[in-house]
Amino acid sequence: MENFDISNWLWPAVSFALAILSLWALLRRARAPVHPQSTQLIEMEDALKEVYKLQRNGVTVEARALARTMGISVEMTEGLIDTLVASSWADGDASAGICLTARGRERAQELIRVHRLWERYLVDREEMPLEAVHVEADRREHEMTPDEAEELDAELGHPAWDPHGDIIPDAGCWVPPPAGIPLAACTPGDRLRILHVEDEPPALFAQLVAMGLKPGAEVEIVERQPEHLRVKVNADILPLATAAAGRVHAVPVPVLPVPLGELPVGSRAMVAEVKGGGKQQRRMLDMGLVPGAEVTVIRTAPLGDPVEYRIKGTAIAMRRTDADSILVEEVRNG
Repeated sequence: MENFDISNWLWPAVSFALAILSLWALLRRARAPVHPQSTQLIEMEDALKEVYKLQRNGVTVEARALARTMGISVEMTEGLIDTLVASSWADGDASAGICLTARGRERAQELIRVHRLWERYLVDREEMPLEAVHVEADRREHEMTPDEAEELDAELGHPAWDPHGDIIPDAGCWVPPPAGIPLAACTPGDRLRILHVEDEPPALFAQLVAMGLKPGAEVEIVERQPEHLRVKVNADILPLATAAAGRVHAVPVPVLPVPLGELPVGSRAMVAEVKGGGKQQRRMLDMGLVPGAEVTVIRTAPLGDPVEYRIKGTAIAMRRTDADSILVEEVRNG
């Protein structure tokens, strides 16, 4: 009887099994869907956000303007514009300029909102330095579905502001421009509270943060020259280029802020701060009650509540309890 040798069949069997596993892996990889967030799509979505910001004044966006804000060549911008038009995110062409379609505006708003939610998450939950969150949020924003964005928003408690001082709108809502006025437009003697600091370019933003120019900080304009300002921050007087000062938005520090609900009919006031948090605070911002905005008390209901106000040409009614969450400084006539 022939002796049984396990080596006669073991290694061939192992080799056969490995070959089957390798073939299965190759087939699985071939059948796997291509990840939708290709480099081309990410570049197109980045361009879409910039067109949305440039189009706030209702004008068409030309290739040169888009190239300037994105820091790329006009030729590359023209290719991106052609792609935006082909994707039905914009109308027009590279030579005459483009305007976003309703579909393009919706996608841009969604991307900006998700970006700001991620920045809030990275600072609050992962304790990432403020100057580092923009790049990471820019990467993550392209990978999130609307349902996932809603989950993130709820997990964070529906925050109204990102860490740079930008408003986080509700889903489907327009993205307002930065609140307040640029430091470059202020005059010596002005005392201001910073609301927003542009996070691009990253190197400039990091420098501004290192100087103490970040949301919530109070500054005083000491001197203003055509090319630079001198500002007082935390008892230090620092030089600041006018171009950099244009990227920092602030509102005057009120002498004595009062709740909006306490003002009599006919009063005019400037919004200094919106208290509260979550959806309530976000609703106030969506109505235009942002720091620096002017509001007028129009009339009260027969029983004294609600109160009608005019903000940015629109009349809105609010209960006094809601109005009291808005601190204002009364504007005296004359």
